[in-house]
Amino acid sequence: MKVPPAGVWVGRVLAVLGLAAVVFAVRSADLWALVAASGGFLVAIGLALPPLVRAWLADAPAPLSRPSDFEHLLDLLCRSYGARAGWIVGLEEGDLEVAGRGALDAAARQRGAALVQLASVDGRAHVAREPAGTYVAVGDFPWGAGLLLPPADGATPVAERATDELRRLVASMRLVGQHQTADQPAQFVAKQLAAMAGGAQTLEGIAKAGVMLAQQLTERGAAIILQGLGSASAESRVVAVSKLADGRLDGLTLTADAPALRAIAARVPVASLGSEDVFGSALPDRRRRDRAGTAYPLLDGHFAIGALVVMGPPFAAGTPAADQLHRLVAELGSRLAAARALHEAEQRAVKDPLTGLRNRRELERVLSVHDNKQPPIATLIYADLDHFKKLNDTLGHAAGDGALRHVARILEGAVRDKDLVARIGGEEFAIWMPHTPIESGL
Repeated sequence: MKVPPAGVWVGRVLAVLGLAAVVFAVRSADLWALVAASGGFLVAIGLALPPLVRAWLADAPAPLSRPSDFEHLLDLLCRSYGARAGWIVGLEEGDLEVAGRGALDAAARQRGAALVQLASVDGRAHVAREPAGTYVAVGDFPWGAGLLLPPADGATPVAERATDELRRLVASMRLVGQHQTADQPAQFVAKQLAAMAGGAQTLEGIAKAGVMLAQQLTERGAAIILQGLGSASAESRVVAVSKLADGRLDGLTLTADAPALRAIAARVPVASLGSEDVFGSALPDRRRRDRAGTAYPLLDGHFAIGALVVMGPPFAAGTPAADQLHRLVAELGSRLAAARALHEAEQRAVKDPLTGLRNRRELERVLSVHDNKQPPIATLIYADLDHFKKLNDTLGHAAGDGALRHVARILEGAVRDKDLVARIGGEEFAIWMPHTPIESGL
């Protein structure tokens, strides 16, 4: 229950005292006492009335649109432009679709919903002219709205006017969404992250959503580092980079001198000092102004699994950006830990545990896709190690395992990113090179 402000209580007490004085004066039949008591009562009412009015206004429902109003507004837009359909995404109650003029097949409806979802993520205006009509969609994460204009009305001026109307609609959705979640900022950040991930449970999808949301909250570049994803269990690698960050960081393996690794080890935020790069010396040619950053450890319980790095100087404690950033870090830790467990399980299903190469099952799957699609020419090479049994018998299985790992690294270094190297037996390997004639493959 909401407690009235202190001024309201003072006004009420004064009003009661004034009323009591009036009653006493009437009982005493003293004219001047009655006048004085009445004046005091009026003063008390004057003191009490303003805070009472403010309290009543604060308790009254805010005159903001409800989600049901947005369906009505979208319907009005569809009628105004003769649109064949309209869509809204990002509302707490769920996404909306409003039918307009004429029947629309399922493929066209799905295309419109997908375009609005895309606009809600990237924040851009999209205009796509297709046989079903002209799709117009705008967004401001996590909200988005769009219309399918008739083919005859897809001219640039009409599409621009529709875009402006949709922008105003999305702006009002943001106003309502922020008001509804103002008292629950942690839940708001969680909803934003879930909406941006688009239901993805993959490590890549959640990490990408995390850096995009960090960039939106801070208006700075962001990156996510995860530990234990490389060939070595202690290796830390950048798995996602936002648009405002240096694109060369994507996939970078951090060096031991990186301040971000200190944040992971100590489980406390660490900012780079002076001209040092928060990612270490792996990219020595980065400009000094791009090196500054703060690494926030991502925790799964008591264990640090990585770090969220936000470029630039640290945020002052207590600022809105700092508060939202800490909520995002708390939300990302558990989500990324679950996604990483799923990622590792998937990798175990397709990788050879000794060499880290793809296994026979994954090679056969790739070859079956090739057979079904009938793509251009490709090259498949089989290789094995001579006298491998003699090596095992003479120097032991540890030496044999080392030889297999060494050959695996040589083969991986000799192929392109789109090629596949697999260990298909004890000392047998296969190299799959799509779109490659045998002369080039050898």
